[in-house]
Order: sequence, then structure tokens, then C-alpha cells
Amino acid sequence: MDMEKIQYLAQAYFHQDYDLEAEEPIQILTEFRDGEPPEVVEELRGAMERVLSSGVCEEELAALWLDRAGACYDPRQDGIEMSVWFRQMIDALV
Repeated sequence: MDMEKIQYLAQAYFHQDYDLEAEEPIQILTEFRDGEPPEVVEELRGAMERVLSSGVCEEELAALWLDRAGACYDPRQDGIEMSVWFRQMIDALV
């Protein structure tokens, strides 16, 4: 699975102080999109699309985002399902 790109986003942008960088977590994706080279943004979008289309369940998405990628933001605390969060991230990268 395309974990390198997702790990990069999670660790470089959704670190423990991510909430000091933007009012809403989704705004972090705008910073990523505007600050990274277009090919990196496109590679991340593709990786996330492949994860979602692989049919993983919500628990597997949570483990992938929080445990394997190392993100400090858990969208479920805001009432957002992991699959919805992945879709929101993909949409924010366009």
C-alpha cells in the first residue's frame, strides 16, 4: 500500500501541534496542497484513492491513519467517520 505519502502527510502536517497551524483540520490539507510540489500532491491523492477503493473497513482506516501513518488528528473525535475524512482529504487536494 502507498504508505510513504500518507505517512509524510500524517507526520509532517498532522503532528501533535497541528491544531496551532489551522483553525480546522481540513485546512492543513490546503497548506499541503499549496506548499508541496504538484506531483507530490497528486501522488498523495492517488494513494488515498487506492486505500479507499481497496474496501478497507473503518477500523482498518483508523489503524492506517493513526497507528501506521502516525497522525495525531483523529477525525472520529469530531464525529467524522474515517472513510468520510479520507474523502474530504482527497477533495481538499484538488
